[in-house]
Amino acid sequence: MVLFATAIIMLPLSPPRSTTGPAFATAIQALPGRVPRPTAPGPAINALGERPAITPQQINAAIPFANKGTERPAPFHLSPSDPAFARALDCLASAMLYEAGESASGQAAVAQVVLNRLRHPAFPHSVCAVVYQGSERTTGCQFTFTCDGSLARKPAASAWSAARTRASAFLTGRIDPSVGLATHYHTDWVHPFWSAALDKIARVETHLFFRWRGGWGRKFAFTHGYAGSEPVIAKLSALSDAHDSRGAGAGLPTLTLAPAAPAIAPDAIEANRRLLGPVDHAMLVDAGGNGGALALESLERCAERVFCKVIGWDRRSRTYGSPDAPAITTIAFLYVRDRRTGVEIVLWDCTRFNRPADAQCLSDRNRQWATFQGSLSRAL
Repeated sequence: MVLFATAIIMLPLSPPRSTTGPAFATAIQALPGRVPRPTAPGPAINALGERPAITPQQINAAIPFANKGTERPAPFHLSPSDPAFARALDCLASAMLYEAGESASGQAAVAQVVLNRLRHPAFPHSVCAVVYQGSERTTGCQFTFTCDGSLARKPAASAWSAARTRASAFLTGRIDPSVGLATHYHTDWVHPFWSAALDKIARVETHLFFRWRGGWGRKFAFTHGYAGSEPVIAKLSALSDAHDSRGAGAGLPTLTLAPAAPAIAPDAIEANRRLLGPVDHAMLVDAGGNGGALALESLERCAERVFCKVIGWDRRSRTYGSPDAPAITTIAFLYVRDRRTGVEIVLWDCTRFNRPADAQCLSDRNRQWATFQGSLSRAL
C-alpha cells in the first residue's frame, strides 16, 4: 500500500534553508529576511572526523507542534443534485487517492486541506481549481500528482470507488478535525523551505500538516464563498465521465492558466542596471492577493540557472524606468537565487501583497537584496 505517494509543492514561499556546507550554513541563517530553522541533534562525529548530514526527519522532529486550538473547520455542503457535484466529486477523490493511497485517515486529511483552501482567500474557490492549480505547468503544481505523470496510472476500480464514497461524504458535510485549519502538508522525509514560516499542527501517518500563522490561519479567514461551478479537467477524462469533454463535460469551461505578467520594457532594465546589478528577469506586477503566482513564475523563469534575479516593479509606479529615480523603493517583489552561496530569497512588499509572515516582507534592510550579485560580505 502506498501512503501519501506525493507531497504538495506549496505556496506561499518563504526564504529557504541553506543547501550548502557548514561554512555557509551559519552565515546564510543570519541573512536578513530568512526564517531561522531549528537545530536538531546530529549524529556523533565518526572516526574520520566527519559529521554525517542531519536528515530531514531529524529537522522535522526538532520543530515543535503548535497548539492547534479549538477552532474546527466548517462543514462544506454541495448538493448531489447540483450540476457541479460530479466534477467536484472526482477532483476531490483523485486528490485523496493519488495523494494518500488507500489510507482512510490519509484521504480524510487531504480532503480537509482541499476544502480549507477552497474557503481561504489565497486559493481558488472551487474544488477542481484548488486541486489542479498550476497543473498546466511542468513546475508549480500545488499537488504533485497533477503534473508528475501519476494520473497515467489508473487505479483499481475498488480503490477509486472507495475514494469517491469518502469524497462524497466531505462534499456533503463531513469534516476531519484532526488536521484543523491546515492548508499545507509534506512528508516527513523532506523539509521544504516554506515549512519554517508556518505552524506545524498535526501529523497523519508519515505527513505533517501546517497552517498559516497569524490571522490567515484563524477561522475568520476561511470565509470565502464557493465559486458555484467546477471546471472540466482534461487530465481526468480517462477516469471521470464528468470531465470528458466528449460526454458530460461537453461545452463546460476548462481549467486555464492565467496569463503571466508582461515583461518590463528593456530600457527600464537598462536604466536600473547600475543600481541593481544583473537582473535576469523583470516584470511589471499588479498588487493584490498573496502574490504566490509571482514566486511560481520566478521558479519557472530561473529554471536551473546558477545565479538568477527576478525583480517585480509595481505597475502603478512611474519611477521604475527613470535612471534618476530611486527605483529600489518601487520594487514590489524580489526573487534571488545563487547556488554558489546557497542564497535563495523570496520577498514581497507587504503593503501591496498579503503575506502570512513578516519574514517574507520587503523591508528597508532586506530590500538591499535587490543589489545582491553573489557576494555575501556585501549582502551582510
